[in-house]
Amino acid sequence: MKVSQDIFNAHYAKIRRDPALRQRLINNPIAGLNEHFGSMPEGNYRVEVIPQEPDTITIVLPAPVDGDTSDAAIDAASRRVCDLLFTDGIGGYLIPDEKLTWLLRDMRSLWSRSETRK
Repeated sequence: MKVSQDIFNAHYAKIRRDPALRQRLINNPIAGLNEHFGSMPEGNYRVEVIPQEPDTITIVLPAPVDGDTSDAAIDAASRRVCDLLFTDGIGGYLIPDEKLTWLLRDMRSLWSRSETRK
């Protein structure tokens, strides 16, 4: 298994088993990710955590179409990237915009590089 896969599997396993880390991640996702991985890319973006609970169905709503209801706008709003990791349950990222896909790749690259330096 590659180093990058190991650190992400370990991250998901830890947030399932460490209630304090899980709560810090829920309360302040960027600070929680920075705490766990040691860095976060700069930029104008938000990270929101939707905790999965054993007795709850989680619905993630698509981004709204802002004024433009053309077929092209609705098609663009309907295209999302779901980046799921299956380990002790399911964890992952829902990326609603192509620019954020690249930001997530930057995050993972940054985290992988920092892990290989340890």
